[in-house]
Amino acid sequence: MLGAMPLMAVVINPSPLAVSSVAAADSLPWLLLALPAGAFADRFERGPLMAISNVARALAIAAGAFLILSNHMTLAIFIVVVLINAGGRAMYYSAAQAIVPELVDSAALEHANGVLSGTEAGAEQLAGPVVGTWLFAMSKAIPFFADAVVTVSSCIPLVGFRSKAPQPEGASTSAWEGARLLFADHRLRLLLLMVGSLAGLQGMEGGILVLLATKVWGVREGAYGLFLAAGAAGTLVGSLGANRMVRRFGNGRTLIGAALVSGVGYLVMAAANGWELAGPAFAVVGLAIGAGSVVAISLRQRLTPPDLMGRVGGAWRGLVWGAAPVGALVAGGLAAFAGLRLPLVLAGVLQCAVGILLARPLLRSLREGTNPAAA
Repeated sequence: MLGAMPLMAVVINPSPLAVSSVAAADSLPWLLLALPAGAFADRFERGPLMAISNVARALAIAAGAFLILSNHMTLAIFIVVVLINAGGRAMYYSAAQAIVPELVDSAALEHANGVLSGTEAGAEQLAGPVVGTWLFAMSKAIPFFADAVVTVSSCIPLVGFRSKAPQPEGASTSAWEGARLLFADHRLRLLLLMVGSLAGLQGMEGGILVLLATKVWGVREGAYGLFLAAGAAGTLVGSLGANRMVRRFGNGRTLIGAALVSGVGYLVMAAANGWELAGPAFAVVGLAIGAGSVVAISLRQRLTPPDLMGRVGGAWRGLVWGAAPVGALVAGGLAAFAGLRLPLVLAGVLQCAVGILLARPLLRSLREGTNPAAA
């Protein structure tokens, strides 16, 4: 669905604002459902919760596929389908990320998160868009049917998985506890400011990427999945290499370097006139994002008490991933009035500025240690 979704948006309504609205809908549930998703991850068995979330996603995607097949799909309905799918993903990932610190030692978090992120990049972002856009060229409904089948099939091994956070005697079960801790601890607060800013700027790129690729860089509709695969390949390499980067440069320097490299990559993409330059630059951006994401997730998990892992993670994703639809909508508005390149130029300049301005305070805060914050 990752490759077919933006192409379907262009088929329904090719205006920049309509396309960026679909991209925003894919990220908006992370903002709306972040706190309840985190609370559910701390309160209920995480395996069954992940399975139920994927069943809901599969049903929505299958319904959308039938509407596409019968030529009854509209922009409003498509946005609803995207919202339901993204809402299910928000629930799924809240439980999935909360479970990792239970299964591995703190020193192995970068390695474990890197393997998980790399596997996701290889399957969902690398193979998925290539196959999805190829199937989309055959029939617009087929990639959505295929995604529904794969998503519901993933539930089978999750049903029997049992793991949830321990609840200390008298501990609060409020969904707001995660957000409170996230802002109370200055290390988490600085990390959130850095990653949230970068996520919003990444949303500016994602909101108009399909239009840039097909209208500016000469990427044919059937080859758009291959272009997305370039970014996914970079994400795969960055995710798997994050552990080695952290051991050599430290987690703070790796995160700052990822911000600067991706900012420069956006500027190169903005200057490109063809896929020959835009594609490699997109791969470099993907590498930086993959490494930076693994480092940020691992730091957050280390700084979070076990009983608040789901709620802190939910609040984090709500603010970080919720910044992406804001960036996507801003990009759509800017592109409609000032051209498709301007959002990438602004994203690149601002991302480099954020990396430079927050480098010193972030490194200073991490020198104090990465023991879990006081709940």
